[in-house]
Amino acid sequence: MFEKILIATDMSPAADCLVQCAAELKTLGLRKAVLAHVVYVANTPGLEELLKEKASPQLERQKKLLEKQGIAVDIALELGIPAHDLEDLADRHGADAILIGSRGHGLARSALGGVSFKLLQITRHPVFLSRINVEGEGDQCRISVCIRPFEKILFPTDFSDTSERAFSYLLNICKEGVPAVTLMHVMESQHAVHLPKKSLEEQKTLDLERLRSMQEQLERLGCRVSTEWVSGSPGDEIVDMTKTGNYSLVVMGNHGKGLFREALFGSVANEVARGAEVPVLFIPAIR
Repeated sequence: MFEKILIATDMSPAADCLVQCAAELKTLGLRKAVLAHVVYVANTPGLEELLKEKASPQLERQKKLLEKQGIAVDIALELGIPAHDLEDLADRHGADAILIGSRGHGLARSALGGVSFKLLQITRHPVFLSRINVEGEGDQCRISVCIRPFEKILFPTDFSDTSERAFSYLLNICKEGVPAVTLMHVMESQHAVHLPKKSLEEQKTLDLERLRSMQEQLERLGCRVSTEWVSGSPGDEIVDMTKTGNYSLVVMGNHGKGLFREALFGSVANEVARGAEVPVLFIPAIR
């Protein structure tokens, strides 16, 4: 499913950890990576070529870290606007997904921390957003959240078209032998309070039937599946679930129903990207 990925790097210790995390995607077929760094031209007038020259040895070093994991690597070093150029590079290289770091102690001063959110606003590619806390560097760095990320998946759904597309990815992941999945739907509390009790019960029954149908599809592939139906703020409820220690990965669409339906990157996805304590695989609405 993800035979070729683009890995965004800024050569920081956090990016070293991100590179070490890439091998976990071999579970989903990863064989080749494009190690990409974009020198932000707006911040470096007249210094672009010097910065490219400085970056080259670091990229070669990270390339060797990937090759040690049995991954073939191409290097892409560009001048431009990071988020836009990363998306363009993913297109040009035929990448199936993009791997990039999110917040964490190691990204407090890392350029990737801001680029990742801009990328999620514009991308047409699945994005594996990995939260990184750096302890050490290079071969010694540790990323607890990247150890066996496909062991237990949380799949939030609002039953939108984007969620359905994300579910098709989840089905493919389950074919690779994921042990457990939790399907989750959050009824927005601000909507629930305006519904008559009977209407709320009918809506809950419909939601549970939809979850049950999804559960049956996953169970036919051998996954152990549970369901969660809650009322509250979707972003808050999903983030809280990632803090329980019961999940290794969130898989979800990057926008859905409601006020932000037409946005490329919805409000709920934004909250999850900024607050989740585990990696998140975001699936775009279209490709």
